[in-house]
Amino acid sequence: MSFKTSLMSASSALALTWIVPAPVALAADVVNEPLCAVSGVNGKIEAIGGYSENDDESGNALISGLGSLSIPLGCDFGFQADVGVIDELDVTTYGGAVHLFTRDPDSYLFGVTGGYFDAGDANLWAVGPEAELYFGQFTLQAWGGYVDIDADDDAGGGGDGFIDVDASYYATDDLRLYVGGNILADQEFLRAGLEYQFADAMTASFGAKIGENDYVGITGGLSFYFGSDDKSLIRRHREDDPPNRTKTFVGFKVKNDKNSSADGTSTGTSTSTSTSTSTFNPS
Repeated sequence: MSFKTSLMSASSALALTWIVPAPVALAADVVNEPLCAVSGVNGKIEAIGGYSENDDESGNALISGLGSLSIPLGCDFGFQADVGVIDELDVTTYGGAVHLFTRDPDSYLFGVTGGYFDAGDANLWAVGPEAELYFGQFTLQAWGGYVDIDADDDAGGGGDGFIDVDASYYATDDLRLYVGGNILADQEFLRAGLEYQFADAMTASFGAKIGENDYVGITGGLSFYFGSDDKSLIRRHREDDPPNRTKTFVGFKVKNDKNSSADGTSTGTSTSTSTSTSTFNPS
């Protein structure tokens, strides 16, 4: 073999040692990094209207505005602030909540959430753990814990437990169908509805709720998502903002009955003229 031939063979072998690993390195470059708890600073504004009634009100318009802002805390944790103002059944309710959580957008969210809600004659403080579990097109969500109810005349108030649960199915990546309910003190409610993303960052929602004190509510609304990339609705719900928890106390009513029992508990629905009500209806 000539020197020239040997040199060419050696050069070819050396070149191959550089060329062959290249596809492996390129493949490593395109491996997806784990998603963070919050994809980036983002938020949501909701405008909701509808109709509601209970055993004290024959029916009235419902108008509400809600807002949420989510902020990543590094990659593993997130923070969200909720606010809401609602006017229905002759009561204007306002309040807010804060969330601190960790999340794997492919699997779960775990955190703690607390909020304060003012409805004129009564106030609520609520705090407890929050969780979400993701199974393909299905999502389970829950928030529960301790609530302190402060009524003006101390009737129907005090501390108690609460739980709020939703089960969602994404018929498509942009259409969420859900059923759920909550228990607050001795009051129980059921709800169902849908949310559909019909344009980039815009959704329409419809919902219905029934429960204690003959409560019935029907709502429709529009939501605008901002601060994140264009993405499907299911990705927004799992990568951006958790639910605005101002909605948890829809339909809840504190009875301020001066004829309540001596231990300060409510005697339930009363027809006495001395009874007044406060209804928490963040829809």
